[in-house]
Amino acid sequence: QQIFYIQEHQSQFPGVSYEQQAVRDYPDGTDAAHVLGYVGHISSEQLAEKAFAGYTEQDEVGRAGLEAVYERYLHGTPGVREVQVNARGDVLDENFGGEAPQAGDNLVLSIDDRVQKLTESSLNLGIALARHLQEKDHGFLKATGGAAVVLDPRNGQVLALASNPTFNPGLFTGGLSNKEALGLDLCPVPPACPKPSHGYPLFDKAVQGRYPAGSTFKPFVALAALHDHIAKTNGTYACPPTYIVPGDISKHPFHNWTTANFGFIDLPRALVISCDTVFYQFGYNFYLRFLHSHFTDEVMQHDLVRMGFGRDTGIDLPPGTETEGVVPTADYKHKLFASAPRVYGTDSRWYPGDNVNLAIGQGFLQVTPLQLATAYGAIANGGTLYAPRLAWKIQRPDGRTIATIKPRSMGRLPDTPKQVAFIRNALTGVPGPGGTAGAAFAGFPLSQIPVAGKTGTADVAGQQPTSWFACMAPADHPRFVVVVLVEQGGHGATTAAPIARRILEGLFGMDTSGPLHLGIVAD
Repeated sequence: QQIFYIQEHQSQFPGVSYEQQAVRDYPDGTDAAHVLGYVGHISSEQLAEKAFAGYTEQDEVGRAGLEAVYERYLHGTPGVREVQVNARGDVLDENFGGEAPQAGDNLVLSIDDRVQKLTESSLNLGIALARHLQEKDHGFLKATGGAAVVLDPRNGQVLALASNPTFNPGLFTGGLSNKEALGLDLCPVPPACPKPSHGYPLFDKAVQGRYPAGSTFKPFVALAALHDHIAKTNGTYACPPTYIVPGDISKHPFHNWTTANFGFIDLPRALVISCDTVFYQFGYNFYLRFLHSHFTDEVMQHDLVRMGFGRDTGIDLPPGTETEGVVPTADYKHKLFASAPRVYGTDSRWYPGDNVNLAIGQGFLQVTPLQLATAYGAIANGGTLYAPRLAWKIQRPDGRTIATIKPRSMGRLPDTPKQVAFIRNALTGVPGPGGTAGAAFAGFPLSQIPVAGKTGTADVAGQQPTSWFACMAPADHPRFVVVVLVEQGGHGATTAAPIARRILEGLFGMDTSGPLHLGIVAD
């Protein structure tokens, strides 16, 4: 209204002019906010960069997410309008000459709007419900946040990527108020800011969050054990309630998640019931390889890095956005302890127990939900690690496609396709009767849509356990990989598995309007 008034009464406002400027609109609000990123005023540092040649200090540019990665396509070219005036400054011709602006290109994403909404709503509902659950030894769950990833294992396309809590990127259009900044746990006027209390909404837990993987890591330890002849597809292994490292004079017991003694079981059964003590043995046998190589050959860690852990996934987000995670080695432990001896102590030697803990996804291991999804994608497709990709194609404003982003391999699992298929088939027992996710998937049509998956319950010092579930479906020819994490969400079957089930139901066109049932306790 103010602009229209100035237009109609220009003589009353000598020297006052106005200009139109396009602003980015985010009609879906918080949906895929961390993926999309946001735009903001160009910085002085950016203006000095070659990549921003021709930009002015009035320009808005991508500052995060896909907005930043594909800025050169999305930005467009500003136009110029030449106006003819007389000596007094009166406008004689408003369209004397110039050059028309060129709209930026359009970016078509692999993100599926329906799947993104399904994933976010399932994650948010599950987290909210988890806060009303009590677990033995943990009390009411805090469920402080979480993440979920859905991808196509056949090509690495990311169909959904959610992080809770989230934010509305539209807040950044025109600048943040102090109140809005505080709501995002930003500090507009340091140091006079309150303690962050909103869960860091700008932090993308799917890509940047680092967590112990718990038992969702066991399939990869099993693959490493098969590859390095520590395990056999036809072997059997003891599954007692406790394990003591041979030769340990302290007799420190490493406990299974259950007190039951399952006797000797095969490798698929060890995955289905998530037997910790079987994997403790694998970890110790890998330690013996390390010992006999005179502490030079960390075979298990080498295999795990080849599986995509401890390194970038290659997702098309700005450099430095994603976290590499940690596959701990003797050298890593030594440097960590040296960096903070008051915290960790001074004995930085790599012990058998370090390998034992790593074998069940604990200890110093740190993975991101996206890394885990990418690795499960490799199990799903027979062994190829695809770089996750968010962008699908780039189109001109008239709809012409000028570029298609092709799948990119980041390597292969070290195992043979037959070994990979063996582990994938073993994981189909996890959501079935007797599996750790059996109760969470009760009533799901597994005979029509077989699911291969793994629960995970990761212990974190000073916190309630992190709840994990990773799966692929249909298990015989996987089209989807789903990974769900809930911070302080209890057991994997308690919170993460039911959320993943809800996402799968939506993916395969089932009714998702009913209640979401949480509360089953299994590793």
